[in-house]
Amino acid sequence: MAQAAYELERFADRPLDVKPRMRAVQGKKQAMKISAQAYKTVAVSCVMVMLTVGLLQSQATLTQLTSQIQKTNQQLVNAQSDYNYLSGVLDSKTNLKNVEQIAAQLGLMKLDKSQITYVILENESTIQRPESGWQRILDLLNNGFLRLMDHLDP
Repeated sequence: MAQAAYELERFADRPLDVKPRMRAVQGKKQAMKISAQAYKTVAVSCVMVMLTVGLLQSQATLTQLTSQIQKTNQQLVNAQSDYNYLSGVLDSKTNLKNVEQIAAQLGLMKLDKSQITYVILENESTIQRPESGWQRILDLLNNGFLRLMDHLDP
């Protein structure tokens, strides 16, 4: 017995399966109808896309501003550190002991009470500087001599 696959007589007289052909019909073209549900879906999708873009934009702006704030705070901390350091240096340089040491190195001395002169202006608008030490001694001797002469003169 031969195999059924090789028996070609079985398939010889069979009618061919003919598919019906499609015909193009000329006539009215049907307009595409978009339902209200499709409009709603498109509108909701657009709103969702706009909300997502707005959210992403606000997050990007927030991140950028946060980084600027952190950078500014770091600059503030650095400026405060510099201020504290410079204030310390200034305090150490203007310390009374340091000023006295530098004055001694320059040959300066503290004021003596005899060097202080008080000036009282009543009717005059000029100030006369006190004379040097020798000039003052000569003025005192001269004034003393004049008083003695006034006292002796009858």
